[in-house]
Amino acid sequence: MAPKETPLALSLLLRAHSPDSAAKIYTERVHHRPLHLAPNDNANNLQQSRRMKRIQKKQLRTKKPGKPAPLSSRQARSLDLYSISKPAQRYDIYVPLHQLWTAYIQEVLWDGKGFSPVNNTQAAKLCSADFNGAELEVVRSRCVSRVGVKGIVVKDLKSVFELITIKDKVKIVPKEGTVFRFHVPVPQEHQGCETTVGISMNKKDNVENPLENVASTNLVFELHGDQFRYRATDRANRKFKPHFLPNL
Repeated sequence: MAPKETPLALSLLLRAHSPDSAAKIYTERVHHRPLHLAPNDNANNLQQSRRMKRIQKKQLRTKKPGKPAPLSSRQARSLDLYSISKPAQRYDIYVPLHQLWTAYIQEVLWDGKGFSPVNNTQAAKLCSADFNGAELEVVRSRCVSRVGVKGIVVKDLKSVFELITIKDKVKIVPKEGTVFRFHVPVPQEHQGCETTVGISMNKKDNVENPLENVASTNLVFELHGDQFRYRATDRANRKFKPHFLPNL
């Protein structure tokens, strides 16, 4: 049997060390050297998934149930939350709203104390009032085709009024460059400020003119849309003062 050849590493160690030291170094450093292997991806994925599960369980235990997040403007528009559905675009549906607004605006102007001439204080209150339910008519506008449009306000927005007309159509009228007219019935002495429009809701023929049965004495106001481009909530907290406006 042929003798085994001396490994190259051991032969090199024998040149620098004694045979015992060379054999010891070769055994510890070369022959029995540990081999480090890189962990595979599967082990990492399993370990990471277990770690994520532990974190999720911990969050579920510590997290308190809070209020649901509100919808963004884009989500609300995509869900069509603020538009009036076709079955709801009927004039007679909003006549009771106009009746409520009539009583409301009389309360704003006269506070249940009976009729008195409108002064600057009452005019400021009128500017801060909510016009959802008011019946407006366009008397002047940059767009001639809008003149004569008349209906009940279903939306009082920052820059536009949305009106429902007698013909059951929703009209969007910009406030800019437009003058609106509306009537406020004068409260009778025996009724105080609870005068409302007496209209029967049984037949549509009765709503051809919602001011038909109102007392003949009405106050007529004109609303300049250029000076009214605020939301109803913003107007409620805004103080209006009389100013000279050269463009009027």
